[in-house]
Amino acid sequence: MEQQDRWTKPEPLWREEISLPKFEALNEDKATEVAIVGGGITGITTAYLLAKAGKKVTLLEADELMNGTTGHTTAKVTAQHGLIYNELIQHFGEEEASLYYQAQMDALQSMEEWVKKYEIDCNWEKEDAYLYATTQKGAHKLEKEFEAYQKLGIPGGTQDALPFDVETTKALSMKNQARFHPIKYLLALIKEFTKMGGKSLSIPRLLI
Repeated sequence: MEQQDRWTKPEPLWREEISLPKFEALNEDKATEVAIVGGGITGITTAYLLAKAGKKVTLLEADELMNGTTGHTTAKVTAQHGLIYNELIQHFGEEEASLYYQAQMDALQSMEEWVKKYEIDCNWEKEDAYLYATTQKGAHKLEKEFEAYQKLGIPGGTQDALPFDVETTKALSMKNQARFHPIKYLLALIKEFTKMGGKSLSIPRLLI
């Protein structure tokens, strides 16, 4: 018993004191214009946008909605996806790298607009995002990434310390990013999706 308790995964922070919605099981043929498989943030957002565009949408999930990667997320909303911008410039050029950054920021802005529009109480806060290094080799990579930021006009900067207690040789910030409570946010989006006629169904595991 002690060994079993030791390896039991704790409940994610976002799941504490929040019940996820239950939906009717898919046990017969259903007609729909668009079927989306996967009830995480990607599937729910896609379902919402398509329903908003007037499509008849059915969202399918084998497990509980928001209980996979989304339910165990770090809850940051950011265009800072590791050391990617220097690499993108090297492989695809500055124009394509800039398009990638702008697409991420457009998504962040859309999320912020929906939070305001639907008055979603999801602890949305604008924050800087950080990458940091603990070696001199890593610090050099951050300097190269910062050069890419400058080429692309990405707001940010390098510094020798973080605003919390972690030893580092160099840190790189990206300004105007965000953090939020993903489950509270997506519960509101599901509610709006349902209002527009969207359907959510669970898939029996024998069908997948």
